[in-house]
Amino acid sequence: MAPGIVEQIKKVTDRPIRYLVNTHYHSDHTGGNPLFAAFADIIAHDAVRPRLLEYPRTVQQTFPDRIKAIETEVAGLKDPADRYRAALLSDLDLMKFLLEDARAFKIETVAPPRLTFDSRLTVFLGDQRVEIVHVAPAHTDGDAMVFFPGEKVVHVGDIFFNGMYPFIDALAGGSENGYIKNIDYVLAHVPPDTKVIPGHGAATDLAALKRYRDFLADLRAEVEKAVKAGKSRIEAIRGIRMDGYPEIKPLSRTLGNEIAVTYDEVKAGR
Repeated sequence: MAPGIVEQIKKVTDRPIRYLVNTHYHSDHTGGNPLFAAFADIIAHDAVRPRLLEYPRTVQQTFPDRIKAIETEVAGLKDPADRYRAALLSDLDLMKFLLEDARAFKIETVAPPRLTFDSRLTVFLGDQRVEIVHVAPAHTDGDAMVFFPGEKVVHVGDIFFNGMYPFIDALAGGSENGYIKNIDYVLAHVPPDTKVIPGHGAATDLAALKRYRDFLADLRAEVEKAVKAGKSRIEAIRGIRMDGYPEIKPLSRTLGNEIAVTYDEVKAGR
């Protein structure tokens, strides 16, 4: 898609493309790096560069055994309506995709970011100020949000899947609680008429982002109740429902996957 993105930019301006921000390391957000690296500086959080350069080896070494274990567990679950089974199948599809991605990895063509930051970076483009901010691990351990205060626009990357369950990449340091922290930061630092660009889904407004935050907080509250009641992880996945949010639907993740990650965090005190 990268050449098409460049062509769309050229329809708006004839000025050079000087910077590209990777909001995290996943290939659907960094796969265009090789093209952009020829004429732009690539910026990302400190965690993104090692994820791009080193994590593929870890995936190749550890995911095959993880996949086999999930396949064995799925084979013992026969009910097609079992929400726990559906969550396992989603995990299986995701791990197979990430493993295939890692096996196709070539270090000479990855084009990692050349400029990295810890918590905040400001870029000045004439009179336009751009704030690139990392608040806490959420989608991954290297999330960045990009604020354009003069334009009242914020790009939040995959901290917002508009209309879809989030992908909390716990294996890469992601956190459900971190999603809430990031969204709280946005809500506290932008004016009410700010336009929000998600990592997936249509651009929207702060009200939709706040609604997403409410879903995540309510989900966490339900998981906390289940933990206090002594329910197991599987019981929580099978029992918790979020019927008050019918607009949030499965994409690559199911509600069961969200419950599983949140359950693990709550049990660990995070």
